[in-house]
Amino acid sequence: MLSILRSVSGSKLALVLVSVVVILTVVDSQFIKVFYGTDFGTPGALHMLLFVSFVIIASIINIILLLFAKANDVQARTGRSLLFRVAYTGTSVSQYSISLILVIMISQMLVLNGYSKIFSLLIVYLSHLWSAIILGVLSFRFIQWFRFTRSFALLIYGLVFIAILFLILITIPLLTEQFRTQPQLIYPRVYTSVILTVHPPSSSIAFIYALGNYVLPLLVILSWIVTVSLLKPYAARIGKKTFWLIVSIPLLYQLFSLIVSNPDLITDPGLIKIVYSKEFQLFLGISHQIAGLLLAIGFWLIGRKMKRKTMKNYLIISSIGIILLFSSIEPGNPFFAAYPPFVLVTLLFLGLSSYLLLVGMLGCAAYVSRDVELRREIYKGLEVDSNVLRKMGLAEVQREMERRILPLVNKMNLSDEMRESMDPSEEDVKTMIDEVLNEIHRKRSDVKSDQ
Repeated sequence: MLSILRSVSGSKLALVLVSVVVILTVVDSQFIKVFYGTDFGTPGALHMLLFVSFVIIASIINIILLLFAKANDVQARTGRSLLFRVAYTGTSVSQYSISLILVIMISQMLVLNGYSKIFSLLIVYLSHLWSAIILGVLSFRFIQWFRFTRSFALLIYGLVFIAILFLILITIPLLTEQFRTQPQLIYPRVYTSVILTVHPPSSSIAFIYALGNYVLPLLVILSWIVTVSLLKPYAARIGKKTFWLIVSIPLLYQLFSLIVSNPDLITDPGLIKIVYSKEFQLFLGISHQIAGLLLAIGFWLIGRKMKRKTMKNYLIISSIGIILLFSSIEPGNPFFAAYPPFVLVTLLFLGLSSYLLLVGMLGCAAYVSRDVELRREIYKGLEVDSNVLRKMGLAEVQREMERRILPLVNKMNLSDEMRESMDPSEEDVKTMIDEVLNEIHRKRSDVKSDQ
C-alpha cells in the first residue's frame, strides 16, 4: 500500500486513476438512460455483476486517494491541525459508511432479490451533506482571501464552489421527494418503467428546482473563466487564435447542453426526437466530466512544473479533487430507484472529492505562505500561470497575521487614556498588515531590478 501511495504522486498513476474514475462515473450515471428500451434494459445477473464490480473498484480508489491525501496533509500535523483532522475523520466515517451500506445492499439483493430504499436515502444524505459542509468551509476561505487581496480570480473560485454547493443541497429535497412514491423494497423492473415513474417536482420545491436552472449556466461560465485563466499562458505557445478556438469549444458545448436540455426551449418535434435519443443523451450527460477535466488540467500542468514534491502533491490532489467533484455531482438525477442502484456508486466520490479539494487548495495556500524559497520559485519560474497561487499565498499570510495580531491587541492591558490613543481598530490593524506586506514586495522588486 505504501508503494502505491508513493506512486500516486507521479503524474502517470494519477492520470490512470482519474481516467478510471471518469469512465466509471460516466457508465454508472448514464447506464439507465442509455440502455432503457433495449434488451439490456431488463436487470439480470450481468447487471448485478457490473454493479458489484463498480462498488469494488470505487471503494479501492477511495481508500487509495483518502490515504494519499492524509499522507500529504502537512497542515494536519502543523498549524490548523483541528480543521484537517476533523475533515479527515468525517470523510473517513462518511466514505466507509457508504461503502458498508453498499455492501449491505448487495447482500440484500443476493438474498431477497431487492434492497431497502432507506439505504439509498442514507447514501444520498451522507454524501451530499458531508460534501456540502466541506465545500462550505472551502467557499468561506476563498471569500476570506478575496477580502484580503481583492483578487477577482479568488472570488470566482469561491463562486464556483458556492454554485456547486447550492446544486448539491437542492438535490437532497428533489431525491427525497422522488423516493416517497417508491415502495420500501426496490425489486427488479425494466428501466423503462423506472423512467416513467419519475414525477416532476411538487409546488413546494419547484421554486428551488427552478433556481438550479439559473445556477447551472453560472457554474458553466465561471468554471470556464477559471479554466481559461489557468491555461492562458499557453496561448503564446500555440497561438492566440488556436488557443481561443480550443478553449471556446468546451464552453459552446456546455451552453448547448443546457439549451437543449431545457424542454421550454426545444419545441420542434423533430428536434425533440433527436435530443431525447440515447446517443444524444449520452453526449449531454458527460458535460460535467468534461468541465471538470478541463479545469483539472490547469492545476495538473502547474503541478508538473513544481520542483518541490509537497507542493506538487498538493496540486495533484487539487486536480484529482476537481475532476472527482465534477464527475460526481448529479443535480436532480431521479434514477436512484433502479435495480441494481446504479448512480449510487458515483456518489461514493462526492465527499472524497470535497476533502481532496480542501487539503489541496488550503495546503497550497498555507505552504506558499510559509515557505520563502517556494515563493521565490513561484515568482521566478511559473510566472503568469501561478498568479492564483501567489494570490492564495499572499491572502493566507495576511489572514494568519490578522489572526495572530488582533488577539494580542485585544489582550493588551492598557489604561483607558492609553487605549484611546494607542489601541488600533481592527481596520487599522488590517491597514498596517497591508502596508507591511506591500513594503516587503516593493523591496523585493527593487532588489530584482538592481540584479
